[in-house]
Amino acid sequence: MYLMIADEADQDGAKEFLVFAGVFFPAEQLLKISNSVAKLRRDFGFNETDVLKSAVGTKPKEVPAENHAKIKNAVLELAAETDCKICCYVVPHAIAKGQKHEDRLKFGTNTLLYKFDQFLNENGKAGGLALFDQTKDYKQSNYLREVFAEGLPFHDGKRVHLQNIVKIETTGVGHSHLNSVADIVVGSFRFVVNEPDKDKVGAVLLKLLAKIMWGQENENGRLAVRDRGLIIRPKTIRLDEYKADISALIDRLEQYSGAN
Repeated sequence: MYLMIADEADQDGAKEFLVFAGVFFPAEQLLKISNSVAKLRRDFGFNETDVLKSAVGTKPKEVPAENHAKIKNAVLELAAETDCKICCYVVPHAIAKGQKHEDRLKFGTNTLLYKFDQFLNENGKAGGLALFDQTKDYKQSNYLREVFAEGLPFHDGKRVHLQNIVKIETTGVGHSHLNSVADIVVGSFRFVVNEPDKDKVGAVLLKLLAKIMWGQENENGRLAVRDRGLIIRPKTIRLDEYKADISALIDRLEQYSGAN
């Protein structure tokens, strides 16, 4: 059994890419992860009611900036130690802005659910629980009920039922220490994707993220993450300027991970 917690970042169009990502937690590691995050909070000076999130602006006043950076890196290391995996969906805002905001969020939701179901199928047809960060940008609960009951909608009008996901629900900040893990993962990947001028920090973060990115070993013995841990949409990009944006992103990710 696995639990997915998913969240989105930079959805307002101020940055180049919309990011939507999910963390896949093994059920047998949930208590260890929760207890470990609780200990990290105490060790780095967080009070019980303090929010632990990725954004610098959410840092409690009493917590030094150095401790905030360290606890986020420690959380990423914890995710790797406990065999968590991540799936990160990226789409250029230059393309996504042609869609309604509601549709952008639904498409990201659909993609992560489809990929989580694939991940579960590839891991012994395990069962899965899917949780999405609460949003009021559209009738989220109604949509999640629709998807669970009727299946994921495709462009041709057909629907595909999820075979391994047994529950789809919403969650929020403070509901669980696991939410902090998901927020930090999403925030870290958002930083790598949308802050290209801060390459030193991005390189450090991507090395940590690379440890938990879902992939499949290819014929060369390397971990291939495209269309598993890294989902770039749309698949077919016709305009050269958008192709250049995607190529630049992939080049930067490869550079950070030491692939070049």
